[in-house]
Order: sequence, then C-alpha cells, then structure tokens
Amino acid sequence: MKLGNYMGLRVQRPDLTVTEAQVDKVLKKEQRKNAVVYNIDDRPADWGDQAVIDFVLRCDGKAVPNRKRHNYPLLLGSHTFVKGFEEAIIGHHTGDVFEVAATFPLNYRISELSGRVGVFRVRLNAIRLPEYQALDDDFARDFSDFDTLEEWRSEIREELKERRQISANEKLSRELLDQIIADSRIPIDRRLKNDVFESLYEDFLFELEENGMSLENYCKRSRQTPKQIRSQKMEEAVRVIQSESVLHAIIEQEHIPVSAEEIHEEIAALAEEEGEDYDTFTQMLGEEEMDSIADQLGLEKALQFVMEHAIYE
Repeated sequence: MKLGNYMGLRVQRPDLTVTEAQVDKVLKKEQRKNAVVYNIDDRPADWGDQAVIDFVLRCDGKAVPNRKRHNYPLLLGSHTFVKGFEEAIIGHHTGDVFEVAATFPLNYRISELSGRVGVFRVRLNAIRLPEYQALDDDFARDFSDFDTLEEWRSEIREELKERRQISANEKLSRELLDQIIADSRIPIDRRLKNDVFESLYEDFLFELEENGMSLENYCKRSRQTPKQIRSQKMEEAVRVIQSESVLHAIIEQEHIPVSAEEIHEEIAALAEEEGEDYDTFTQMLGEEEMDSIADQLGLEKALQFVMEHAIYE
C-alpha cells in the first residue's frame, strides 16, 4: 500500500462549551423524575398534568409494531409525541377512550413513521398532577451525593464536558482518517473483506437478538431491506480495513511502541470491567486475544499521534 499524508492535517477545532442551560436541563430531568404526583379525579386533563394512557398506533388500518403502550406516563406540554397528540388529550376525563389522527413529518425522529398518516387509539387511565421540589440545596442533599446544588451543578458540568470531549474525539477521528484514506492507496483483499463483513454482520444480528428484535422487524422499523443492510455492513468492512491499514502503516513509519506495562494496564482495566481478578482473567485469555489487545492499543496510539499533529482551525 501507499500511505498518504498524516501530518499537519487540518480539522475544525471542536466546541466543548457546556452552557448553564444544558446543566439546567439535566437538573430539571432529575426534578421531574423525583416529583410527587397526586391523582386528579374532579376535572379534565390540562397542560402540566401527567396523563397515564394506553395507546396503539395504526397506519393503513394495521397496528404498527412496537407502537403500543400500557399505562404510559405522558407529561402534557413536554412535546415528546407527534404534533397534535398532547393537544388532543386536553379536556378528556379519566376513563375516556378516543382517537387521535396524526401526520408524521418527513424528518420525524422515528424513520419508520416518517411521512406516514396514522390514528392513535387512546385510553386515559389516570390524570396526575406532579408537584416539583425546588431546585435548591435541600434537593441536592435528597437526590445526590452533594451537600449543595452548586456542587452538584459542577459535577454535572464536568460530566457533560467529558461526554462532549468523547463525541468530539470520535468525530475528529473519522475526519482525520477520511483524509488519510483519501490520500492513500490501499489494496483490499477479498477474503479479508469477506471475513470482516461476516464478523460485523454476526455482531449486528447478535445485538438485535439481545434487544429482542428480529431482522424482519428491524427492517420494517428502519425501512431498509436485508440486502441494503448487508451492503452497509460490507461498506463498514472496507472502512475497517482501510482505517487499520493506514494506522498500522503509521505505527511502522513512526516506530510507535506498545510496552508490556501498557498491555498490563489494559488487561487490568478489562479484568475490572468483567469483575475478575487480574491473574484469573489473564489465564482466560488465549494468545490470539493477547495479540488483539496489543494491536488495538497500537492502533489507538497511532490515531492519537495523528490527532496530536493535526492543525486545529
């Protein structure tokens, strides 16, 4: 292969700013989660109430898979459902059964519903009025490990910043690798491509099974065919081979080592994740797994090298 340029690549500097509004959003979620709710029996549902509902969605006269709920708590005014749904609940009493027509926009967050027209059949099981505790030091002491609200805010701020850093690093990694791959000539071995594809596709099917979903239902929800999914996984396989090829070439070019101490620390971290002591976990690892751990550490160090030598604009 011919390795392209990997030094001084230009990328946009990520914005890691965490706003106070974002911190407030986390705290308000905690406030809602820990609210005390009272049943309302003497009036219809209104904005700010929690409506406890059963619903089923039908499109083209057929029930939509995974769009049926029982005793679902919906805060009226949260705008978590399609436009018009919460408005239709306002004015109804406990025990009412009614239908709500819905038109899902083309950019709806659930792709299988994008652009479709449906009808919700709804039963209002209960109306509850949440009572929220003030966001103050007492709230912090009751629902966190901190004595003051400001200490809790500081912790939330750091957690949000860490998440933004992880997300930014993933984005930067993709952009930098895109540039290196585009400037490189990388032969793709057909047998290796098929092996990587099979591994990725088997992992995908296993993940579906772990989440209790069949491939057929996934295709319906994502509005894709099995052939399209296999094609995507083949593209992913090519991307994996290209990425690892350029990173291995950088390791060789820059003589990037992986020390025994680094391997030891990584295995210790993996053992802790699995709840095993170091010696027991090490004995469970075969030679292939040990080589894979060392190889992955090398790839990560090569990518870090590229990131450290990039130009951030």
